[in-house]
Amino acid sequence: MGKSVLRETVYAFNNNDTVATYDFDMDVWHPNRAKMASIVCEILPFNKDGNLKFLDLGVGTGYLSRRIIETFPNATIIAIDAAELMIEKAQIRLQDHLKQVTFKLSTFQELPDKENTLSNLDAVISSFALHHLYREEKLTLFKYIRSILKPNGWFFNCDIFKTADAVLEARFRYLHHLGIQQRLKRIKDIEKPLDLISSELAEKEKKDGDHPLFLTDDLQVLTDAGFRTAECFWKEYREAVYGGVK
Repeated sequence: MGKSVLRETVYAFNNNDTVATYDFDMDVWHPNRAKMASIVCEILPFNKDGNLKFLDLGVGTGYLSRRIIETFPNATIIAIDAAELMIEKAQIRLQDHLKQVTFKLSTFQELPDKENTLSNLDAVISSFALHHLYREEKLTLFKYIRSILKPNGWFFNCDIFKTADAVLEARFRYLHHLGIQQRLKRIKDIEKPLDLISSELAEKEKKDGDHPLFLTDDLQVLTDAGFRTAECFWKEYREAVYGGVK
């Protein structure tokens, strides 16, 4: 990713308007976020009271980190994000747990060099963040993730991806846009035509610097990075929870 593209992606999420409405917008755009977080917490095979160490890549407003702490109350989390305003929002959501969370400002591309002393983590997690990376950037990051995990440590990514078949991709996008239309009406009492929703999302994806891969490619990158397990744990249309075990 070129530096100008990287700056644009960071700027898109370090914007007061974006941050102010982010959680509400996520409820409209990605209503499966709660389900996806639950799957991560359910599958992690850890003692609920264990002193676990997590890394949250792209902490955003702290949604997934909060779910982890609710499930594993003695966990500590290193929370990474490239947007200072997002970190400030996460600190508010996690205000009752700030002794357990260490916030660090970094892009994913800079992380392996900036945080080269991390090790022995039980799990690395991420939610709706890594689709901004190109394949080669993901490979570098996944190798780094593997290097900082304990043996048998876990990596989970809750994210979007694209579908290889053009007919399925079009159908999945239509269903996504239809769901947004229905939730806008139910939650905000806003009526918006599907073609407007489609064009607005296309513009948002461009501004945000989205580069989703095929799910099979994401799993192959995990394998190429050296994970002994690469698995899709849950999938619905263009969203999935996938990951691996070191």
